[in-house]
Amino acid sequence: MKAKQKNKTKSALSPSQKGAKQLPSQEKKRKLTLALIIALFGFLLYSNTLSHGYVLDDFSAIKENNIVRQGLHAIPEIFKTSYRQGYLSVKDGLYRPLSLATYAIEWNYFPDKPWLSHFVNVVLYALTGMMLFMMLCKLFTSSLPVRQAGLSPPPAGEGNKKGEVVAFITSLLFMAHPLHAEVVANIKSRDEILCFLLVICSCLLVFRYLENNSKIILIGGVITYFLSLLSKETSITFLALLPLAIHFFTSVPLRKNMLITSSFLGTALIYLLIRHSVLQGAMADESVSIADNVLAGAKTFSTHIGTSFYILGLYVQKLIFPHPLSYDYSFMYLPVVPISNVFSILSLLFYTSIGGYAAFILYRSFKQESKDKEQGVSVVAFGILFFLITIFLFSNLVLIIGTSMGDRLMYFPSLGFCMVVGTLMARLLSPHRREDGAMGLLPLKTSGMGILALLIIPYAYKTWTRNADWKDNYTLYSHDVSIVPNSVKAHYYLGLELVKMVADAEQDPIKKKEWYEKGISELEQAVKILPSFSSAFTQMGVAYYRLKNYEKAIENYNKASEFHPSDAITLNNIGSVYFEWGKYPEAKEKFQQALKIDPRFVDAHMNLGSVCGTLKDYNNAIASFQNAIKYAPDNARAYYFIAITYQNMGDKINADKFFQTAGQMDPKLKRQ
Repeated sequence: MKAKQKNKTKSALSPSQKGAKQLPSQEKKRKLTLALIIALFGFLLYSNTLSHGYVLDDFSAIKENNIVRQGLHAIPEIFKTSYRQGYLSVKDGLYRPLSLATYAIEWNYFPDKPWLSHFVNVVLYALTGMMLFMMLCKLFTSSLPVRQAGLSPPPAGEGNKKGEVVAFITSLLFMAHPLHAEVVANIKSRDEILCFLLVICSCLLVFRYLENNSKIILIGGVITYFLSLLSKETSITFLALLPLAIHFFTSVPLRKNMLITSSFLGTALIYLLIRHSVLQGAMADESVSIADNVLAGAKTFSTHIGTSFYILGLYVQKLIFPHPLSYDYSFMYLPVVPISNVFSILSLLFYTSIGGYAAFILYRSFKQESKDKEQGVSVVAFGILFFLITIFLFSNLVLIIGTSMGDRLMYFPSLGFCMVVGTLMARLLSPHRREDGAMGLLPLKTSGMGILALLIIPYAYKTWTRNADWKDNYTLYSHDVSIVPNSVKAHYYLGLELVKMVADAEQDPIKKKEWYEKGISELEQAVKILPSFSSAFTQMGVAYYRLKNYEKAIENYNKASEFHPSDAITLNNIGSVYFEWGKYPEAKEKFQQALKIDPRFVDAHMNLGSVCGTLKDYNNAIASFQNAIKYAPDNARAYYFIAITYQNMGDKINADKFFQTAGQMDPKLKRQ
């Protein structure tokens, strides 16, 4: 009796949790088998992305990121700079170094090999499914094995399997959900995958700590949480989710719950201090454009709240019926509506209702004794709170974020949705009692397996087909522009791709001109939707420049500069047009103006070097090319142009030295 008493004081969990440690090896193998099934399902579901290239933000995060492309040597700098500093050359207000570090490692050993990065994403997603199932099993088969799952009490000893059914259905649904296609198929969204995976691992470690009181395990949980924050800021919501999970799924006293949570709060504060230190001096102009987020055009409280709940309602709709899907939902695909809008009202009522239900269950759980609490708390309430807490970050209710809406933003919140659906399905599909001791991997009716398949198969099919749209930029943009025909950015990105990639790669002069004209047409459609959209004018300038229509190019560039006078790219492009036109002093002035705005702008340094060399200002030409090397050490062309400059100066020794360096870096530049 004393020994039992001693064990009870050592652990805050119920006997069923302690008993989990003595599971027969057959039970452990069964759980591992289920976890591997989920992982294999996730891997196969996204295996058709392994041959894809870089898409959308992959270019700014990897292929065109001057810091990431430096490989292993860049990792210390990655942890000291903002997310897109290697692309924008200025701090961008985001700090997510862990995913960038993984890209740098991959680029170091397999440069410009997107297949490897896609493979890593798919493997991480498969691992996420496996760990998610293990974590949910730990939650749902702990001290509240039956009532938490919303199930009727079965005969003794069946609670754990009921919880596993909920965990399995929830995990399988999460892995199949089509809203995750953007996260897995877009390499850049590895920050989402890593963040979520590490939060799951952290939660699992906390619950293992509660079983055996090993502080080493708790420290492991704190470390994985810190790494999740370094992946993406979304995991800050874990500070609210963790104490709720401990409260709902264990009998841990409130005081100990708060002590555990405080260790994670301290970790988050350390991260925020590091983040603040790194991002000091970030871009001064952080205002959100209406082209990115339609909420920027909501001028009244009524339209702000009305539009926010309109978007929140669309999220619920897409969680249930994920069609159609798009990488972009910008102006004017989403309307600015007042709170009196019928859809906004319905959305507000829905969120208020589910929030009120979850709050009532939470309140009641605090008021009841331990045994009563075990019988009354529902996984549904926790799933609702999980959904509401994580979606709040992207709700635009308090702060206007950088985008109106995005499929990827539902990666975290979708787990709450899957918990609720998984719970309800388990209640419908599980038999009320066991008729024999061996019921296979899961205690589901045969008809239950069929009903589960009816939900999973359509979701999986939609995910598989949606993956194909993410093959490359042109495939994605040309497909989605028909999905969101009123979206300014959908037309802009398609026009951009046609002008900069498709037309440029075309060898037939007639077809090349046709592609440029198609690109201009898409860009013109973008400025019809939003006349002040400066980026579209910039890209029309690019198209006309490449068509050698310099007057039209300057005309469009100047329009872009009127709307955005601090845009260094536009100024650099104007300089390029003047240079090609033979107006070298004007070109030099524009390149210098661009560098005043962005001193790390590599292309502007290269262009300034070229125009200085043309004007026979050789010393300044060399200085400009050296500045380009300073910010992009792998820029072989800069070494080549320095060699050309020394050659023009009659300095053969230095010319040969730099020709040799350029040739070693890029065999195409090797001097014949």
